[in-house]
Amino acid sequence: SADQYDVHLEKISQNNGNGVDNHAYEIQVCVIERLFLTLLLIFDFFFLYFSKVSGPINATENYIKAHSKLFKYIVLGVLGAGYVAYFIAACVLDFKRATALVVLTCLAVAAVSLELLKKYKGKSISRFFKPGVRWFKSNLKWIKWVFILVVVVLLVVWLAIDTSKRPTQLISFGGVCMFIVLIFLFSAHRTMVSWRPVFWGLGIQFCLGLFIIRTEPGFIAFDWLGKQVQIFLDYTKEGSSFVFGDLIGNIFAFQALPIVIFFSSVMSVLYYLGIMQWLILKISWVMQITMGTSSTETLSVAGNIFVGQTEAPLLIRPYLKDMTKSEIHAVMTGGFATIAGSVMGAFISFGIDASSLISASVMAAPCALAISKLSYPETEESCFKSKQNIKVASGDEQNILEAVSSGASASIGLVANIAANLIAFLAILGFINSALKWLGGMVGYPDVTFQVRSEIITTYALCGFANFSSLGIVIGGLSSICPPRRNDISSLVFRAMITGTCVSLVNACIAGILFVPPLDCVEVFNGSPFNATLSNVAECCQELFQSTINNGTVSFEGFWGNVANATIFLSKCCQCCGSPDVDVCI
Repeated sequence: SADQYDVHLEKISQNNGNGVDNHAYEIQVCVIERLFLTLLLIFDFFFLYFSKVSGPINATENYIKAHSKLFKYIVLGVLGAGYVAYFIAACVLDFKRATALVVLTCLAVAAVSLELLKKYKGKSISRFFKPGVRWFKSNLKWIKWVFILVVVVLLVVWLAIDTSKRPTQLISFGGVCMFIVLIFLFSAHRTMVSWRPVFWGLGIQFCLGLFIIRTEPGFIAFDWLGKQVQIFLDYTKEGSSFVFGDLIGNIFAFQALPIVIFFSSVMSVLYYLGIMQWLILKISWVMQITMGTSSTETLSVAGNIFVGQTEAPLLIRPYLKDMTKSEIHAVMTGGFATIAGSVMGAFISFGIDASSLISASVMAAPCALAISKLSYPETEESCFKSKQNIKVASGDEQNILEAVSSGASASIGLVANIAANLIAFLAILGFINSALKWLGGMVGYPDVTFQVRSEIITTYALCGFANFSSLGIVIGGLSSICPPRRNDISSLVFRAMITGTCVSLVNACIAGILFVPPLDCVEVFNGSPFNATLSNVAECCQELFQSTINNGTVSFEGFWGNVANATIFLSKCCQCCGSPDVDVCI
């Protein structure tokens, strides 16, 4: 430009005055100008090139956005087809190995199908059943009494038949009745007790226990689930062995407590993905429509099946400030009466049967609501009795890695609490046992201790977190979530702890009614004549036949391989209970 040229001439004049070589300076200026112009040309070229290239890219992006739903269905279709191919291949190669995959796939398909059915045909189904619902409500009074009569008759008949061979089971039934009477007598408002949630909660608990303990599908399902949880928790060793090395095999803290950290991270990820919220909502819906409890308290207690006593109330954080005292009491009781999440992982690491812990936690949820409503009945008008949808609160994590990290960080205080309580309680228990042995020895009974004998029933009894150290955990956790209700929480927490303890004991009584201890066949053979008409002898002989291998030399598998007189027992079983179908007797 003209201005640039004038500046250029002025620069040359200045250089003449200073004795500078004008020719050399002009060459420098020309080189700089050419370099600058070259850069401008390159920039213009790339700008034009990318403008032309970005045109189709922008058009493609706009097309994808406009047809995003179509592309979503295409991607889902491809993924679905890939999974179907994988599923078929797994079943064809080894169906037995793929049994778990088949079960999980069927559950996922059923859940998705129900959601789609509710979404697209829910209103039509509601209209179809509306006349039936109207008739049911109009005749509810006599239907209710008929239902109660049928249930009572069935319970009496079942108890008479089932306890005829094992009368000791009636002791457990008496325990359930005793706890109900005691809790009613010490209820905060006896005249306000609503018996619907009490009996429905105990009924659901009994049905769950009947399915889990007595039926083969239920026992197999929970036994399989317990084994999978144990296998899953064993992956903790991958991380703890890297951090602690060989110490994990020698020191309990390095072996068991890392499981708490791992389980906490896993639960945090499941929350981030929304899986836990979906599962908890479905379980709480079943309890709410049967027991008639409010949506908030039911949701929190259902959450205690899977997460701990301070994590479950986070599901209903926005509603705590408007909940009644009875609802807050139920929330705290649910936390005291169950163990879940990281605490369950720690208990499993102690060697406690995983399937018993899982089933006990599932059974305790409806019982916690039932006993809670007996201990502290509703005296206020709840804001959450209507059919309004309660939105489940979720975490603040932005991605799955943050969920893993926050879950691990949140478990640090719990790990320290578990370690401190173990040190204190085991030391005190050791002292008490020594004192009891000393006192018992004075009168000829030196083996008197608090040692537990019935492991399964005791597992149900101890499947709770009702202890004095957890009082502070509950007060601190709930008060931080909802500071305005601190006074109510502090005034109700001790009653909730006692109620939670009673829930665990009622759980153990239900297990005592239903649990049938396995036969001690060695004791049966030593104490009974070998007679096929005796059911215990016939059952033990069949078990012995199935464990016997006769390949010219008789040998035994499993338990019978360690029994000294197994060959003598086999010979007598063949004489009394043998048949042509039993090849081991030939």
